[in-house]
Amino acid sequence: MELRWWVTAGLFFVAFAIVGWYHSSRPPGRLDIAALALQGKGVFLAAFFTLLGRWYTVALICLAALAFAFAARVDLRIVVAVAASQLVSQGVVSALKQVFRRVRPDLWFIFQERDTSFPSGHSVTAIVFYLALALLLASAHAAQNPIALVGVVALSICVAGLPWSRLALGAHYLSDVAGGLLFGAGWLGALTALAYRFGYVQ
Repeated sequence: MELRWWVTAGLFFVAFAIVGWYHSSRPPGRLDIAALALQGKGVFLAAFFTLLGRWYTVALICLAALAFAFAARVDLRIVVAVAASQLVSQGVVSALKQVFRRVRPDLWFIFQERDTSFPSGHSVTAIVFYLALALLLASAHAAQNPIALVGVVALSICVAGLPWSRLALGAHYLSDVAGGLLFGAGWLGALTALAYRFGYVQ
């Protein structure tokens, strides 16, 4: 099972690299241009989801997750591992942005960001942080605890809402978001492989 997850992670990373290489060296393609129609749609809701991807909001959610895990007598190291994974992955994303150096779209709503565009860090966060927490919560408590089930639903909405928000606010092209999701999926796959390696899952 561990090998399967390593292979899966590798495939996602290869797909990420291909998308990055192709789109960072060319003008926006037809899909990127078509997705620009999402700009300006639901701006205030998009701003809310974008805020959920900021480091300070993620930090608060980490604290809440630690408190929940402590109360539920869940191994706190798992939550700490997700938080550390999020932190390290964003550091890697910042470095990758300097590799691809893609310029962001021209039209912005509410937030202005000065770094480059590929990959979308918020899309990475949607997978590496929010999806990871949703999966952990679902596997541990959702079947027995209605509050946990609400948490799984809320986290799942964030998984979809964060990438959409970057398109609605004009912060990224569709291919930036796709690249972030691919990178996040690869990262989460590698994290799962490590969990099998060290015996956190069987």
